[in-house]
Amino acid sequence: MQESGWQPIAGRVGHVGGIESFTLDGRRYYFGFDHKQGLVLSPAIDDAAAMAHFASRHMQALYRGRLFGLLGKTGPRDEAFWAEAVEWSENATDLPGQPERALASAQLAASVSKLGLAAQENRIAREFMPDALPCMLLAAAGDGSPDEAEGIQAEVAIVWGREPLPPGREIADVARALQARLNALVDRAQGNWAQIFSMLKS
Repeated sequence: MQESGWQPIAGRVGHVGGIESFTLDGRRYYFGFDHKQGLVLSPAIDDAAAMAHFASRHMQALYRGRLFGLLGKTGPRDEAFWAEAVEWSENATDLPGQPERALASAQLAASVSKLGLAAQENRIAREFMPDALPCMLLAAAGDGSPDEAEGIQAEVAIVWGREPLPPGREIADVARALQARLNALVDRAQGNWAQIFSMLKS
């Protein structure tokens, strides 16, 4: 895709960050990520060269300084620097929790369907086990609040049967609240992230 198609996320130009990546249905997507603030800095970009070019224009890097090889220098870097960071992201990650980075649309959609059954039938869905990465990335592409992703994981544990129901609540209540949270995450995500993970909305 042409670089003109990759617009920076409003308010996130010039952040210090690195490159992360994941695959969805076998296609790799790269993105800029501010690890300190927990913010996604770019759309999900499916071309390595375009990601390096985007980062060279809209991001700053943390890199090794010249004095005794110390870390701590920040600033813009050229495409060659970012190309190395893009390649690194294919085999490693600095994302918190080291989440699974190979995703499948069908599996994500199936989880949403199982969540719907849990709400409809008011029962624990032990086969319901959505990937944590999409929720984290949608939150980071929205307002960046970790509380929303953490709240989702807490409700996932209840619907899955790993945690007890809070007093006065039923599985159907938690399942409906969880789907509402997922819908809100998708709606608030900037860039193309809502499109990438549209299967999580019901």
